[in-house]
Amino acid sequence: MAQRYRIGARRPAMLAGLALLAAAMAVPALARVSPRGSDYALPDCVRPDGALAQGETLRLAADAPASLAMELDEIERIEIDLDGTPVAAADPAAPPVLEICDPAGVPIAGELVPGARGMVTLRFIAPAAGRYVVAVAPASVPRTIALRTVRAAAPEVAPLVLGRTVFARLAPRTVRAWSFEGKAGQWVHIAAASESGLALRLVGPAGTSGIDETAEGRTPLLQRRLSASGTWRVDVQSLGDAADDITLEVRDLPAAPPPPAATALRPGVAARGTLGTATDTALYDIAVRAGHSYEVAASAPFDLALDLGLPDPLEGDDGAPASGISVRRSIDAARSGGETAGFTAASDGHVLLRVRAVGPFEGGAAFTLTLTESGR
Repeated sequence: MAQRYRIGARRPAMLAGLALLAAAMAVPALARVSPRGSDYALPDCVRPDGALAQGETLRLAADAPASLAMELDEIERIEIDLDGTPVAAADPAAPPVLEICDPAGVPIAGELVPGARGMVTLRFIAPAAGRYVVAVAPASVPRTIALRTVRAAAPEVAPLVLGRTVFARLAPRTVRAWSFEGKAGQWVHIAAASESGLALRLVGPAGTSGIDETAEGRTPLLQRRLSASGTWRVDVQSLGDAADDITLEVRDLPAAPPPPAATALRPGVAARGTLGTATDTALYDIAVRAGHSYEVAASAPFDLALDLGLPDPLEGDDGAPASGISVRRSIDAARSGGETAGFTAASDGHVLLRVRAVGPFEGGAAFTLTLTESGR
C-alpha cells in the first residue's frame, strides 16, 4: 500500500541530496513515448489511480505501475524524482520509466536526466494550466517518487513596441514574456535569436484558445494572422544551461496580395505573356467539357514549366502570397524552347494553367500559349 510523507522528513532529505548529485552528473535525454502492453509497460495516463502533490513524496510498491495526477500552472517548471531505477532504464534506447501526459491524455515530451544510484529526474514545463498525469512503469524493487516546482509559472509581462527590437538576458531555462496590442486579421512577424536556443510562444488574449503558435531553435520565427483583437503575449523560454543574451522583434507584416487573376485561354486563340522576374508566374483559366481532351503548347526562349490544377482560394502559409491554384500535375522537360501539357476532362468545369520559369532566367522574357480541344 502506498505511503506518503513530507519532504521535510529524513528520507526526503536523502532524496534531495541524491537529486542534487543527479543534477551535477546529468546527461540530458529526451523522454520518449512507450508502447503500452509490454513487460515494461507504462500504465494508462487517461485514468490516473492517484495524485502526486507539490512538496510530497509517494512510496511505490515493487512490481506496481502508477498513474498519478498533478495540478500545474501555466509555464510551471517541475522536476519529478524517481529513485530505485535500473541504470539501463535511463538509457534513451531502453523503454522509458516515466511519461508525462497533457490534460487531454496525450503523451508529451519532457527532459529525462539519469543520475547516480538509480535516480532519474524528469524535467517539464507545463504549456498551459490544468491536470497533467505522470505514468510510472513498474519495477522489481520499491521506489519513491517526488514532485517539486523549480520555478513557478506566470512570468512578469513587459509591454513592447511593434517594430522595435528588444535586447534582454535570460537565465538558463527560464521564461520571460512581452505583450502587444493586436487586431483580428492583423499579420505579425515575430523573430527571436540566441546562441543556445529558444522556445518562442505566441499566446492569444484572455478568453481565446490559449497558446496559438510555437517555434523553437536558435532563430525561431513566427508569421501569423491574429485570430482575435486584444492583448497578445510572446513568451521566450531559454533552452540552454547557461545565461544567454537574446533579441526579440515583433512587427507588422503587410498582408499578402491576393492571387493573380486568371486570364481566359481559349482553343485556337494564341495567348502571349511575359514573366518579369524568376519568381513571377502567369495564371490561365481553361473552360472544359466532360470527355473532351485538351493540349496546351507553350513556346519560349527560356526553360519554363506548366502546372495544371484547380482553383484554390486559401490564404498562403506564414504570410506567403496565395498561389490561387491547387496543382494536380506539373510538366517540365528541363529544356528551353517550350513545353506541352495534355489532359482529358472528367466533367464540365474549369482547369487552371500556371506558367513559371525554371533554371537560369534573366527576366522580361515573353512566351506564347496555344490551346487545342478535341472531343466526341
